[in-house]
Amino acid sequence: MRADRLLAIVLLIQRDGQRTAAELAQAMGVTERTIYRDVEALSLAGVPIYTQPGPNGGIALDAAYRSQLNWFTGAELQALLYTGSATPLADLGLSQAMDNAVLKLLALLPERGQREAELMRQRLYLDASGWYGFGEAHPTLPGLKEAVWADRRIRANYANWEGDTRTVELAPYSLVYKADRWYLVAHQSGRGLRTYRVSRLADIQLLEEGFERDPDFDIGAYWAEADAAFQARLPSYPVRLRVRRTVVIYFQQMYAGRFEVEAEDGDWLTLRVEFMVFEEARTSALGLGTDAEVLEPEELAAAVIGQARAIVAKHS
Repeated sequence: MRADRLLAIVLLIQRDGQRTAAELAQAMGVTERTIYRDVEALSLAGVPIYTQPGPNGGIALDAAYRSQLNWFTGAELQALLYTGSATPLADLGLSQAMDNAVLKLLALLPERGQREAELMRQRLYLDASGWYGFGEAHPTLPGLKEAVWADRRIRANYANWEGDTRTVELAPYSLVYKADRWYLVAHQSGRGLRTYRVSRLADIQLLEEGFERDPDFDIGAYWAEADAAFQARLPSYPVRLRVRRTVVIYFQQMYAGRFEVEAEDGDWLTLRVEFMVFEEARTSALGLGTDAEVLEPEELAAAVIGQARAIVAKHS
């Protein structure tokens, strides 16, 4: 769109001080003639932009045409600059908007502030994605975003964790991103506000009917309460293990926040691990082989011994 291009031209020049028509044409993906037409349009609109002929010339803005961001503290500025690297804006189709916002922010900074901002950006980068690419696909996210933004009701098919599918009609309040997954907070008639996993929503239809939001709804408060309730419902199967120190990295990677070291004895550690179910604990203990010994409960120790004997017999 031309309006976006005109704004980008102003911001680039304001950030860099001066750009040639060739540089702007390459950056915008247009011809130099188009750039000159854009410069003329900006000038007619009252933007103090001008061209300087000669080998060191280019397109520039009046030096006074600059705002300051003195009302931002250093910490506030850093938070704004780091936002683009940490959030799943691409899923919402907002990554370019974030890039443009950062460009605007940098363009408004004085020259010294621009240098400091670049130093900030090079010293901390936040990546919310996982290492192994297990993130869920969210093909329905654009439609849900539209419904949430416009307060439009939706009709969709929702599959629960057991795979059973039902048709639901929802008033979508908020989208939440947590642990590489998207969730929809929505109101369902007769059930109130509930949380739906976006990857389980399919065949979404935006209805013409809108809805009135509860004026007292606060997504931060709702999510904190929902998260605490979910954690409280999780099953727990506590286990005490004696493991080699070298395999602690397994628990750090797989059970972070769910284990603690109770005692240390040279190369061996005594751990208390909160598995979710018996089968998970048995699989983990067997997988660690001779690097782990089950101390408690006795039923798990017996099950591991029995399973190990069965494995040996099967492969003999």
